[in-house]
Amino acid sequence: MSDPWQQFKALPWRSLVPTGLLVALLAALFDTGLYYIGGAVASVREALIILLQPPLVLLVRLGLSIGLGMVAVIALEVWFNPAPIYSGTLWALFLCVLMASVFLSFFGGSLGLRPLFFPLTDVFLIGTAVGIFWQGRRYWRY
Repeated sequence: MSDPWQQFKALPWRSLVPTGLLVALLAALFDTGLYYIGGAVASVREALIILLQPPLVLLVRLGLSIGLGMVAVIALEVWFNPAPIYSGTLWALFLCVLMASVFLSFFGGSLGLRPLFFPLTDVFLIGTAVGIFWQGRRYWRY
């Protein structure tokens, strides 16, 4: 029997943690940028009002969260080239993105970050997990 704690410690954390921080920071900067651009430009504000209406906001947030999860896997593969990626590595990547998002949502108010499309909700969690495992589907078997 293999030791799960040893497998957890053996994951490529030096690649996963920066990837999670980078992806969460990109999401926060995207949200904050749209917030301030929407405050300055009337046409962007009107488009954001339409996108943030109840029936459409769920689909937009889900789609953007799936895209964020896909970006996380691409960033891990391209910039932070770890050891071989397995399904456990994808779960650890999800954990890193989640922890970085929790950190930024906790301290985001004091930093001036405004979540529009990536608030820390169940839609964000589900979308990010789907995006990570959809983009990393070739790594599932190992």
